[in-house]
Amino acid sequence: MDKKLKEGMSIQELEKFSKRYQHQIFIIIYLVLATLMTFLFFGPTLSIFLTGIGGIIGSIMPGKIKKAIGSCFHFVLKQEKKTQLILGIVGAVISFFLPPLVFFFVGLASGRSFVCCHNNSNKEPSNDDSNDDNKPPE
Repeated sequence: MDKKLKEGMSIQELEKFSKRYQHQIFIIIYLVLATLMTFLFFGPTLSIFLTGIGGIIGSIMPGKIKKAIGSCFHFVLKQEKKTQLILGIVGAVISFFLPPLVFFFVGLASGRSFVCCHNNSNKEPSNDDSNDDNKPPE
């Protein structure tokens, strides 16, 4: 174990890790770039405002946000690996030049997730995996 820590990761292990977690790595890169660039170019006020607006919209229309996010992920995942890489680079460029837009989408997803978690916490435990998150919380 101690020898493994001193040697580090092999190239094959690094490639295997990056292939397995490709989408998560790109999302982390988007968020890091957007965070750094929002402080340099836009200031945090606009990004915080758009995150809040996105959260409000996401909590009002969780079903439509779920459908839109699902169709975006489905579109990306059905592409070839090279096209996925190009789309990932385009996303990195967008997060570099338009970081408030990234935070708006983070707000949309978090507002939808908040409503989904709220609806699931009010349900009786059951074996049914169906999730009706089209309704706002009561």
